[in-house]
Amino acid sequence: MKKIDHKGERIELSNTNITLLEHIHRYIFASNYIKDKIVLDAACGTGYGSNYLSNYAKMVYGIDINADVIENDKEIYKKDNLIFTNGSVYQLPYDDNMFDVIVSFETIEHVDNGEKVFSEFNRVLKDNGLLIISTPNKNISIQNNINNPFHVHEYFEEEFIEFLNKYFNNVNIYYQSNLFLNIISNSINKDNDMFPSDFDIFSTNLFDLQNNNINKDNFIFQKEYFIALAHNNYKDNINNKISIYEGKDFLNNEFNNIFLQIQNNIYKSINYKIGFIITYPFKFLLNLFKIKRYPDL
Repeated sequence: MKKIDHKGERIELSNTNITLLEHIHRYIFASNYIKDKIVLDAACGTGYGSNYLSNYAKMVYGIDINADVIENDKEIYKKDNLIFTNGSVYQLPYDDNMFDVIVSFETIEHVDNGEKVFSEFNRVLKDNGLLIISTPNKNISIQNNINNPFHVHEYFEEEFIEFLNKYFNNVNIYYQSNLFLNIISNSINKDNDMFPSDFDIFSTNLFDLQNNNINKDNFIFQKEYFIALAHNNYKDNINNKISIYEGKDFLNNEFNNIFLQIQNNIYKSINYKIGFIITYPFKFLLNLFKIKRYPDL
């Protein structure tokens, strides 16, 4: 893997922070809707999300504006059902009505022409397709005095919904927040009650939530991000369960996969092969010396 010159805001597995956890959770949330489907990951970035989706989808296409990032994605993630392409969300290099699902996380706030992006999404999405898109809540940015230099335009909730309704007849809004875990819910009322009767738990070794009582009175749920499921004629069920995620297993698996890929690349490299040839006689002599000097070892 070569060093990448990032020209914008990027989420990387090497930066294990809350932002990464949020991003991973969105992909896990999206995996409920992509089984055996053809999926576009628009603005796929460093590719780990596209790779995760490929475990469930029939085919995943990841596209990003940064050519270096895409080349790195191709080197790390090699699967028959995963294709990475360098391109722009303003002009998607795909046929009309090609995708069952489009996933686009933390993208729309980076563009200065959202109308053009959504026009392209509509063009390549099937009539019964589903758009899963997320963006930060502008109210939270104002409250916390956050001014992200990479964000061209952030959205208030009503503004985001109004924008989506221009292109889709049905819009389901979810909210994402970090408490002691990362939570996605579409069930928040004026009393700050975010817990419906059941929920999906994407948890691992650190927490056994199903066997412990969750006291909802201990939480203050902020709508830090909006996640929209938008469609015109989507036939499958929309999951209304709350989604809770802690993140450890995903990161462990991804780090192991990347390490093995790097290791394989090293073994296949010319430098390693030359080094092996040069050092082999010395290793042979050392082993021979040890055998003669210490026959019992």
